[in-house]
Amino acid sequence: MKLSFKYFRKAAQSSLMAMIAVIPLTTNALDLPIKNINGAQYYFREVKPKETIYGLCRELGMSKDEIVRHNPSVGDGLKAGMTLYFPVSEYGKEEKKAPAPAPKAEQPKVIATADVHLVEKGETIYGISRHYGISEEELIAANPQIAAGLKTGILLNIPSANTSATAAVAQTVPAPVATPVPQEQTTPAPQEPERRNGIFISDSSTAAPEESEPEDADAEEATEEDAEADSPVKIAVILPFMLGNDTPDKQTQLYTEFFKGMLLAADSLKNNKTEIIIDAYDSANSIDTVRNIISRPEFAGTDIIIVPDNDQQLSMLASYADTTSATILNIFAVKNTDYVKNSRIMQANIPHSQMYQQAVKSFIEEFDGYTPVILSSEEGKHDKEEFINLLKYNLNRAGKNFEIINYNGYLKSSDLAPLKGEGNRYVFVPVSGSVSEFNHIISALKNYRESSADFNSIRLFGYPEWITFRGDALENLHTMNATVYSRFFNDESETRSKRISEKYTSVYGSPMMAAVPVQGILGFDTGFFLLSAIDNDIEILDGNTFHNGIQSGFHFVKQDDAAGKVNDLLYFVNFRPSGLVDKRVLQ
Repeated sequence: MKLSFKYFRKAAQSSLMAMIAVIPLTTNALDLPIKNINGAQYYFREVKPKETIYGLCRELGMSKDEIVRHNPSVGDGLKAGMTLYFPVSEYGKEEKKAPAPAPKAEQPKVIATADVHLVEKGETIYGISRHYGISEEELIAANPQIAAGLKTGILLNIPSANTSATAAVAQTVPAPVATPVPQEQTTPAPQEPERRNGIFISDSSTAAPEESEPEDADAEEATEEDAEADSPVKIAVILPFMLGNDTPDKQTQLYTEFFKGMLLAADSLKNNKTEIIIDAYDSANSIDTVRNIISRPEFAGTDIIIVPDNDQQLSMLASYADTTSATILNIFAVKNTDYVKNSRIMQANIPHSQMYQQAVKSFIEEFDGYTPVILSSEEGKHDKEEFINLLKYNLNRAGKNFEIINYNGYLKSSDLAPLKGEGNRYVFVPVSGSVSEFNHIISALKNYRESSADFNSIRLFGYPEWITFRGDALENLHTMNATVYSRFFNDESETRSKRISEKYTSVYGSPMMAAVPVQGILGFDTGFFLLSAIDNDIEILDGNTFHNGIQSGFHFVKQDDAAGKVNDLLYFVNFRPSGLVDKRVLQ
């Protein structure tokens, strides 16, 4: 079963495009301060010690050539203290106005197929059934739960009034509602697709007549080449939307939210050059359903498949991709290792072993001059023992000293007495990322920091689980100037995060669910990465494509021991005592 913009069409009738354009969602605008120079505005960024041009490219989301173009001195090498400038006019700081209505002849650029409807406030069974050209009885038969009444926000399965019709959402302004064309009608329809409340309807029974054959073989070859060049890029999203359930559970809602975020990304790229089709299919948590999906004629030619978090279904789709040269994007199955043997798979989550290696390497660089102090509970959890062992091994190889403090139950100030104290700098690393062990150590660490003459000499290093902390636990992270490593992080106070959250609520009528990661933003980051890369003819598998999103980033590379590609992007998140949060891409 397919979903679409119509499935999430809250703003389609009043021009979703115009609404999106008011608050720019593109990542073109740099998250940097601005200063006026000779009457023009420029973003500026001071180069920090030990920074590299590669790291800046990843942070700013631009190529080395682009940085050098605006800052020629960088061509001679990057130096700490130099200031880089980027013209605001080129990177989209100004708020953009909604585009003028497009001419009727303009064709849709990003589309998605549909036979599902999201009920909006004020809609009726009669109105919905008439809109789709079906009877009220047919609509109720397909959705028995509405026999007792229609509720805002539920999803309806729409039985097709014309099995040859394909619904598509066009990114243009809405046109007047047209009367559905009966299946038996023989009068040719206009070449422009019929449009109903912002939905284009293309029907094979009213297709334009075939063109005559070219006069010679050369012309025929050129025609075929042109057709291939103009063929759209097809993206299939196969996730358990569970449309057969009357009441969706939380996990189902999160998958739906991910797809909604993807659609917002599509809308934000409204000036794209490439036609991109986004089809979404309900896997229904069933291997048989997935098998049926990939056997459908309309699924043929799919270029990119976003797969569900199910190893069996993922393997089936990966095998399919092997025979069709499609690309599998695995966003959700974090521990799946099929990418090792299958060259068509892009693993979006950096594997644990590689994540630990990257985090340890960056830890040693970040805390040069600090003595690591490993906090080990005698009877508590040791769930980060693999990381700790790797850290100790690399510290020994680098010739760096470290301390081990063993404690029982709660860490006490007396447990820290063996440390030399004044004049020494320490970064504390617990052997567990659990909130319970964090609570067992934090009081003594805060007291130790407060007793130090230099607060900056006492730091705390921790784990991805800590980014979920709220309230007192989060405040304690800031107090300790803590740094954690993580595959993702959403700073809710950051401008881009606020914009997408506000736009999501505006378009869909309710805020994104509280989850880590935030699924709507994950969908937006994923969609923006894919669609912008496709539209700019960038090979997403070549390892040169980098996207630092709102919450997640993407940089796929080939590993020596794997056939597929792995996203190696990892963040260091620093919770500063001032209350600010710094998110830095690791190099």
